[in-house]
Amino acid sequence: MTVLIVRGAWNIHEKALLAEDRLDQAKAELADLQSQKTSLSASIDHLSTPAGMEAELREKYHAVKEGESVAVIIDPDADNATSGQSTTTPPISWWGKLLRMIGL
Repeated sequence: MTVLIVRGAWNIHEKALLAEDRLDQAKAELADLQSQKTSLSASIDHLSTPAGMEAELREKYHAVKEGESVAVIIDPDADNATSGQSTTTPPISWWGKLLRMIGL
């Protein structure tokens, strides 16, 4: 009889621990969702203004107004460094020199 009472109490204890863990997980998830809600609300407020929409369009789609132009600046040294190529030009062969002399 005592064994049954202890076993029942132990089962209730395990269920209480499981419920407490689930409550902690739910609280953490609620905090994450509230943080996301705050972030999304701020984004909505920003995008609700004409300046916010324009800024987002310019950033995402590289859009420009009529009369504006886009300048793309490329650093050749950085490009060669990332591709592993050397910045020196290869030597010209005698055939290349001959073609250059006759203007081809």
